[in-house]
Amino acid sequence: MVSLVWTVTATALAYLLFLRRDFTNPTYDGSGRRAVTAGVLPLVGLLAATVGVVAAATPATGSGIEQDKVQRAVATAFAHLYRMQTRQLNRPDVTEAQLKATATCNKGGGKVAAQGPGNDWRCVVSWHLPDVEAAGTAIYQLDVTADGRFVADGDGPKEVNGYFLVRTPTGDAPNPLWQFDGNVELLPTTKG
Repeated sequence: MVSLVWTVTATALAYLLFLRRDFTNPTYDGSGRRAVTAGVLPLVGLLAATVGVVAAATPATGSGIEQDKVQRAVATAFAHLYRMQTRQLNRPDVTEAQLKATATCNKGGGKVAAQGPGNDWRCVVSWHLPDVEAAGTAIYQLDVTADGRFVADGDGPKEVNGYFLVRTPTGDAPNPLWQFDGNVELLPTTKG
């Protein structure tokens, strides 16, 4: 709709300017002033109206990258990949609901507001295995881009995410928890 309005307006203004142009008098210089008043000013007005309508229709502020969203995204991705690592290592299967994975993240070591993109995010992921009292923890350094994509780089413990390869019964295999990526939901969702 916006493109159509811009196209019709610009074409109509160009047509009107062409019709009113004086081809018979080469010394007439009034066409420059008319081009500004009849050609440029309406387009500036249309630009202002477009910005106003879009700003009112989409009152988005900030980047959408907030601490709770980052924590939720990291915990979800970790839980998916933990199950994959469990299968690789022939451990008893566990569901994501049983893991109850959570993440606690901060930015800049807690010295800056925990929002927005950057490579200074740090998360501690915790999870619980069924019938085990102690919680497991893993540390990740995150690089979050402006479009909500993140790369989580494992900082230990070595048994979980410290090495690129894990020893499986069939030989060495890539460790899915060593480094992984995911997306932060930037827009609010209707999911509960």
